[in-house]
Amino acid sequence: MKINVNEELGIKKPIEVRATNLNMERSLQMQLDLAKAGDVAEGEDVDVIATLQQSLDIVRKMTQFIKNILKLSDVQSEKVDDLNQEETAMLVNRLCLRIMGNSDEEIKELFTEPTSEAEKK
Repeated sequence: MKINVNEELGIKKPIEVRATNLNMERSLQMQLDLAKAGDVAEGEDVDVIATLQQSLDIVRKMTQFIKNILKLSDVQSEKVDDLNQEETAMLVNRLCLRIMGNSDEEIKELFTEPTSEAEKK
């Protein structure tokens, strides 16, 4: 499948990403890591050092996931390093969803909030 990351990374040419077992494994591992990080963040008596370490680990895992899945060059990889956390998380989610078979249109619907009362129902 071709994935367009022009908006996020300024790479104009869509990148071919195959839904291989390795990429599926990477997607599932990324989602698992994010879920685990969310569970720790929501917990009460959490050690500050452990929380900081987990935050650092998840940032590293997300950026490396993007770079691995898209097979970015060093120059292109620098663009990933310049994204903010929200942009990075959105790109990771979009890549995972695309690899798992969702179309760009389906993904947009998932992340677009309904604007009218009829759409909210």
